Parts: sequence; structure tokens; C-alpha cells
Amino acid sequence: MKKLMFVFSLLLLPSLATADIAIQEDYAITGKIFAVKTAKKYSSVEGCSKIALQKSKVAGFTFDSKSQKCTLYKKVRNIKSKKGFVSGTK
Repeated sequence: MKKLMFVFSLLLLPSLATADIAIQEDYAITGKIFAVKTAKKYSSVEGCSKIALQKSKVAGFTFDSKSQKCTLYKKVRNIKSKKGFVSGTK
């Protein structure tokens, strides 16, 4: 029974993780950059938001759909309307 509860909690964690980030389509963040990720595992909104949630120093992310680039931000200064981008803030 303990193993079953452990497995269930592991399956539930990814769905709870996205609850801590506010995602907006067609918006891009400006601010202090923490890192730029171009690896395949970050080439989606889900991958980009997942790494943003895992990093405690990250305040938000912007995903560029065209170049499939994930930019993580330490500080968010502004959020501007920009077609083809998806952003999220903690």
C-alpha cells in the first residue's frame, strides 16, 4: 500500500507543479536573464515552464515558438504583448 501511495504521489506532482506559474500567450518578458535554453527538452512551453519551476532563482520565462528558445529570467521588469511568444511568471 505504501508503494502504491508513493507512485500515485509521483504521478500527481507534475500536474500540481504547473499551478504555481501564470502562463500568458502572445506576451514576452523583459528583465534580467538567468539562462537561455535551446536543448530539445526545453523546446516546448511545457519543458520551459518545468525548468522555470525547478529553479528557485527564476522569476519567469519566455518561450519563443518560432526559434523554440526558452529564456529564463531572474527578475521580471515588464511583460509586453508579442505575437508568437508564451511567458510565465511565478
